[in-house]
Parts: sequence; C-alpha cells; structure tokens
Amino acid sequence: MNNFRISHLSDLHLTAKDNVARSEPKVFGALTGMNAHFRKIVASKVIQESNLVLVTGDVTDRGDIDTWNFFWDTVEKANITDRVRVVPGNHDVCCLGVRLPMIRKQYHAEDMAKVHRGLLMGGQPTKFPWAYSPDPRLVVFGLNSNNLGNFTVATNAMGDIGYYQLKDLASLLHKHREVPVKIIAMHHSPNIPEEETAIKRGQRAFSQLDRIGHQVPVEQRRMLNLLCVTHKVRLLLHGHLHMSEDRRITGVRYIGATASTEPQHGPQGPFLQFPTYQVSAKTHRVSCNSAVVPI
Repeated sequence: MNNFRISHLSDLHLTAKDNVARSEPKVFGALTGMNAHFRKIVASKVIQESNLVLVTGDVTDRGDIDTWNFFWDTVEKANITDRVRVVPGNHDVCCLGVRLPMIRKQYHAEDMAKVHRGLLMGGQPTKFPWAYSPDPRLVVFGLNSNNLGNFTVATNAMGDIGYYQLKDLASLLHKHREVPVKIIAMHHSPNIPEEETAIKRGQRAFSQLDRIGHQVPVEQRRMLNLLCVTHKVRLLLHGHLHMSEDRRITGVRYIGATASTEPQHGPQGPFLQFPTYQVSAKTHRVSCNSAVVPI
C-alpha cells in the first residue's frame, strides 16, 4: 500500500470573471488574478499526484453561483473532481453588506440554499458534520464553522459551529474511533493567539477586536479541542486568516493555510504556496510539508 497524499487549499476567493478584484478593505491595490492562479495550482504536479485535495472555505469571493461554476469547471478540466472535498467559508455563505433584521429567517435560508447549490454542483455533501474515509488509514471530518444568518459586514467573518454540530461530530468521531488518522477540516481558526503570544511566535498579532470578529466562541473552541484530544485527532486544518500557521494545542496539531491564490514573494520571484500532508503506509505517521507553485 502506498503513502496517502493530501493537498490543503484555502481562501481561493475566486470570481465569476478573471479580471475582478478580491473583496477586501482596500481602496487601492485589491488582489486580482485569483482565477489564473487557481488554474496553475490544479495543473501542478503536486495536486495531480494528490490522493485528496481539501479546500477549507472561501472558494468564492462573493458566494455567487457563476463562480462556483468556474471552480467546478476548472476542477473537472484538471481531472480531480473525485478527489476534491470542500467545506464552505464565510465568503461562500454569509453577507458582505447590510441586511434587515426583520427577515432573518429568509436571509438564513437564502444563504444556505446558495452554498448548498454550489457544493452540490461538485457532488459534495451539504449536511454537516460529514465524515469521509477515502482510505482505511484515514478519515476526514468536515465542519461548517460559519456564522450563519449574520446581517452586517462587521459580523461576516465571525465563526460559529453550534452545539448540535459538535454533538454530531462527537458521534462521528466515536463511530470512526478505530481509524488511526483522524483529520478535522473547517474554515475558521479555532484558536487565534493573544497579541503577546503571537508576537513571541513571530506571527501577525490580532487585536482583541479582530480576534472577536474572526474566531468561534470560546465555549465551542474548548469543546472542539476536548473532542480532538479525547478521540486522538491528528490534525485540525483551517484557513480564514490568510496566514500560514502550525502549532500544537494540548497535543493537537492545528494547521492554518495561507490564501492559496495569493502570491508569496521570494528571491526567485513570486510563487503560490499551500500545505501538504502524507500518511505513511507503514507507520500511519503524518508528515507535513509545503508545496510551491512558481507563477
């Protein structure tokens, strides 16, 4: 049996047309070229040789069906549709503008119908959490961590897993307790470090207000971590912050991906970067690396 290889993409922020800029709080210099970069990524050797491609949210920049169509069309042309698994991000599900609170239920239904349609276009599950075992050594659990039904741009980035989803995750983890390698995939970071901790790690420091606006509630974070520890989850994979992170929290390895379609810059020129994981056929050990695609 060969080693099992996984590629982890996140925060693609694709658009319906190639020349459209990414939604971000910039008057000038908003990023473009995400679609072209995604085409390069899926054509790369590392993606083509991966057994599984996990996308941890923000596939689209504005949640529109035309962009979902571009995503799945590009995936199909790369001949990797059956190896792709997606969990949604806040840009796929939530509101980027202002809404009227008196029709909250209508907005919630519209948001979920939109993302479900996009996921179904690629044959993806739409009930969360889900469990996917592409190999006897491995099971991946998908969570929807989005703050569903929000009403302003100020709350768009907040995360929310919810009690019932965590309850169902506990049942799934127990059901797959004999599988040696368990991985949880979600969009939001379940642990954004305090400013002082981030500075010590040499990472971007988030203010208290930024942390509140980007992470899931503390009770949910603690419950999720407890489930990971109890059921020996190897990796918790996420995106959302557009930062490369690799840290251990009470023994569980949390890995955050950068925005895969956002260029990084080095001595040899710009490149695209995303995490990769390999499950050993003999020992079931998981090794984590970084793939680079030149632009």
